[in-house]
Amino acid sequence: MRVIVHTYWDLIRGAKKWLAITLGLFCLAFAATVVVGFAKPSLIEGMMDKLQGGAETGFPAFIVIVKHNLMLMLGTWCGSLVLAVTPVGNTLGMGSLCGGLLVDDGFTYSLFGTFPHGIIEVPTILLSNAFFLKFGLRWAFQKGTTARKRAFVTDFRDSLRIFVLCAVLLCVAATIETFATPKILTAYKKKFLAGIGVQLANPEHRLMIDHVFPAGPASKAGLSAGLLIQRIDGSPTTGKSVDQCDDLIHGRAGTEVRLEVIDATHRKTNVVKLAREPEP
Repeated sequence: MRVIVHTYWDLIRGAKKWLAITLGLFCLAFAATVVVGFAKPSLIEGMMDKLQGGAETGFPAFIVIVKHNLMLMLGTWCGSLVLAVTPVGNTLGMGSLCGGLLVDDGFTYSLFGTFPHGIIEVPTILLSNAFFLKFGLRWAFQKGTTARKRAFVTDFRDSLRIFVLCAVLLCVAATIETFATPKILTAYKKKFLAGIGVQLANPEHRLMIDHVFPAGPASKAGLSAGLLIQRIDGSPTTGKSVDQCDDLIHGRAGTEVRLEVIDATHRKTNVVKLAREPEP
C-alpha cells in the first residue's frame, strides 16, 4: 500500500506544470461565469435549468452518477489525443458549472449542495484532466520521432494509472453525493429555506404572485394571486429575476419578511409582514 501511495505521489508531483495550467483554466472559467452571472442572471438561470438532474434516488442514482462520470472521463481521455481539446473543454465546463451553481443557488446553498462530494469530485476531475492534457500535448513538443514516441508511451501509461485512481475516487464521490448530500440539503432546507407559501412570476418584468398555497403565511395574511411585489425587506424587485427575489423571500424559519405589495386593480399599496414557515 505504501509503495502505491509513493508511486502516485511521485506521479502527481511530476505533473505540477500541467496541474497549474488545468487549475488556471478552471479558475478563469469560474470567474468569468460569476461575472456574467451577476451581469446577466437570466443567462445563468437558463444554463442551470438545462443541467437539472434526473429523478433517481438511492442506488439507481449512484449507478447513473458513476456511469456519467466514468464515461465523461473516458471520453475526455480518448479525445485528448486531438491536441488535448477535450481536457481543456472539460476543465472550462467544470469551472463554468461551479461558477453557475454559486450564482444561481447562492454561496450557502451551493456549499451544502456540492461541498460534501465536490471536495472529492472536483479535484479528481481536475487531476485527470491535467494528465489527459499532458498526454495530448507533451508529445507534440518533442523533437524527433523517437522522443515523441517515448513521450507518448510514458504519458499513456501515466494517464492510465491516473484513470484507475480517479475512477475509484469518483465512485467514492458518487456514494457521498447519493446517500449523504441529499440528507444534508434536506436538513438545511427545513431550517434555513423557509418561505411564505407563494409561487412567483415575472410578467412584463414586474414581480407578481402567481399562486398562493393554502395554509401558508401568505394565504393566512389574505394575499392572492395577481398582486405585485414592489419591495422585499426594502429591496426593490425591479431588475431582479424570479430566482433572486425568491432567495430574498426565503430564510430561516420563524424570521420575518416584509413585502411592499401593490394591488393594481384597486390601486393600493400595502406593507405586509409575514413570518417564514418551513415548506412541505
